[in-house]
Amino acid sequence: MIFVSLIIISCSSDNTTSPSDPEAYTKADGIKGGILFDKFWSSESGYDQTNVNIAKFNASADFFRCKQCHAWDLMGRNASYNGRGPKTNRPNVADVNLFTESKNSTPQALFDAIKTGDVTRRDISSDLSTYDPATNSTIGDQMPNYSQLLTDAQIWDLVKFLKVEALDVTQLYDAAYTGTYPTGKAAYTNVGKDGNAALGNTFYTSKCEVCHGTDGKQVPDLDGTAGMTAGKFTRSKPNEVQHKVKFGQLGSGMLATPITLNEMKNLYKALADTVKFPN
Repeated sequence: MIFVSLIIISCSSDNTTSPSDPEAYTKADGIKGGILFDKFWSSESGYDQTNVNIAKFNASADFFRCKQCHAWDLMGRNASYNGRGPKTNRPNVADVNLFTESKNSTPQALFDAIKTGDVTRRDISSDLSTYDPATNSTIGDQMPNYSQLLTDAQIWDLVKFLKVEALDVTQLYDAAYTGTYPTGKAAYTNVGKDGNAALGNTFYTSKCEVCHGTDGKQVPDLDGTAGMTAGKFTRSKPNEVQHKVKFGQLGSGMLATPITLNEMKNLYKALADTVKFPN
């Protein structure tokens, strides 16, 4: 799942479509791509639930999820995942800023990098049960052979997500990253930055309040963490919340929500209020 050495940089940083883009890219669905980035074999992504590898995906989920190696913010081990070290059930995090690489690469280059790349890929038959980050990490740390796992259309959806739909989290909050991977730390401040709290509250009322309540405490255990309210979750994990707001919380009733970067900034600014949205 590591993109190092895979991305071919182009001279253009345009992240929209152009007449020279492949037709499959212009027709791709970046929202579906964001879901695929989270967990490509989820029912929400439209993945074939009769696929013979579903059980293996579930048993070794973090070895197949793009977000594990590249993080919710797409910046890998150099940002929010600088403290997410490997375990026997999850591989190392990539040492690459995929957000920047994607914006500076052509759609075709990204497609080729995801599908085949230029380094050894992990075959679906590989045994991941013996993965050990200290003694046996080589195969587990390899990027899956997505040519075996995804259709071309799904890969183009991923490309569209990376080029168009992925949000620039540096516009949503400030962060200080200290230490070095895998024992680094992240501290988040200025959540919402220059967003408009009033507009954020309006968005929350129309899109979020029905499930999360007026104070964000109606669903009290977000992220499977006791007492994790909407406000606390946003303030403590703004790197993750932005993805789940826009692309949905898989396995729940929370579906993808159409939202722009400015609207997300406004929503974050509103949720930064510890009085209105307490822990």
